[in-house]
Amino acid sequence: MSAKAAEERTCPGEKYNISAAICRTRQRNQYPKCLLCSHRSAEVAASLATDPKVAAGIFRAAAVLGHVPQEINEYVVRKVGLAAAQFLRAENPSSSRLVVACDLRLNSRGFIRIFCEGASRGGIETVNIGTVPPEVLAFVLGTDGYTGAAFVGGENYGDDVNGVRLWRGDATPVGLGTGLEKVSMIARRLRSGLSRVPGVMTAANPVPEYAAYVRKFAPRLGPLKVAIDAGYGAGGRLFEAVLAGLPLQVTPFHFEEQGRNPFLGRKFPSAALVSAMKDAVAGAQVALAAALDFTGERIAFFDEQGELLGHDVAAGLIGAELLARNPGACVAYDLRSTAALRARIVAGGGTCVAAPTRPLAFVQHFRRTDALYGADLTGLHYFKDFFRFPSPVIALLMFASHVSRENKPVSELTADLRRFSRSEEVVIPAATAEAAQDALAKVRDEFPKAERELIDGVTVRFQDWWFNLRQHGEAAELLLNVEGRTEREQKKGRQTVERLIASILSGSRA
Repeated sequence: MSAKAAEERTCPGEKYNISAAICRTRQRNQYPKCLLCSHRSAEVAASLATDPKVAAGIFRAAAVLGHVPQEINEYVVRKVGLAAAQFLRAENPSSSRLVVACDLRLNSRGFIRIFCEGASRGGIETVNIGTVPPEVLAFVLGTDGYTGAAFVGGENYGDDVNGVRLWRGDATPVGLGTGLEKVSMIARRLRSGLSRVPGVMTAANPVPEYAAYVRKFAPRLGPLKVAIDAGYGAGGRLFEAVLAGLPLQVTPFHFEEQGRNPFLGRKFPSAALVSAMKDAVAGAQVALAAALDFTGERIAFFDEQGELLGHDVAAGLIGAELLARNPGACVAYDLRSTAALRARIVAGGGTCVAAPTRPLAFVQHFRRTDALYGADLTGLHYFKDFFRFPSPVIALLMFASHVSRENKPVSELTADLRRFSRSEEVVIPAATAEAAQDALAKVRDEFPKAERELIDGVTVRFQDWWFNLRQHGEAAELLLNVEGRTEREQKKGRQTVERLIASILSGSRA
């Protein structure tokens, strides 16, 4: 072997070799990939000293998230912007543009400016599209070929929480295990390498083009009166742009952009929101109603009487509409969904595939299966033809299109989807995480004659009832969901599984 060949090295994630001299130059310039490389020098290793101002705990499963200002502040957001730019540039050196948006929190507009400053220092151009829901980011990524996207916002957490979410250029989310741990490593080092050529910061308004694009999803939408609660967020503005000129008569609620939502900090949709929507719909004489979360990312549907529909029940109508246009298509569903949803999809000529419950795992599974449509139980509706990204706007257009042509009340259209009896999610504590894991493994071996599915724990189906049992992350507890054809079958099945688990955890079963 020649001396030159012996000296050649390969940067992490790259297919070509570089010389030792180039390697040393990259290390001096604090090339981001050097942090992950076995060839890094003592100088680079020293630069890995942890910055005490950037807490490790803010880098969560699918986002950078923390309390303001203790964990999330201008200093931290700037470093996250710099780290995101360096990571995305290292992954895709042929492109250097990042599209950025934010929610309407009072501090989000300041944070988005700071994030863009950090990303610019990382050598990437930022295009700020302002306060719009995340789906507009997906539209820009899908049509303009950006390196990636970032959203500054605190999701549905309280007013004192904020953070950043990241996506690659193909709209896949960056989470722990898929790149966020590397962003964390870069952001948390004490010394930050800056690009010699800062990126330009610009602004744009893609909403008119986005609105024209998504209207194609409603070619058969008929006249309909609907009520929409925009949750005081940016989703109201987006719905106004899309629905202009369509045959929907909208009764609007909370379209004012106030920078806060009284229902933040609660699970969406909260009991207070459901009660408010029921009162609002009672006098509105609408065919259906929908409510958005503050971010404009999740949507909840209500029937003509103001009764909340489960997210899987709403998915039944949306799936039916899509199958009418795409016979034989595949639909991905949260494995906790009612069996009636699976029956509706199969009856419509489609196929079903179960997906894990966690949002990041759900979207990864949805993309792998190449499903046309996917719905989880948090109010996210994913569409293959919309860059495999969730869109409440398209979900409403699909739902309303189906209702407008059926000429039946929503309560009647969804009656068969609500016919089964479901338990609440039951939390079963264990002594340790290992004990919970062991109990789950033993339950997998029970019921050998039943239909079983080993996705996100174990799902077991009988003729009259079914259940899913899974571990809550790596916690010392199990989560149980049970559904029966009748309330009696559901309760009987729940008791059967709970007794089995209790006997395993107590050690009375080998």
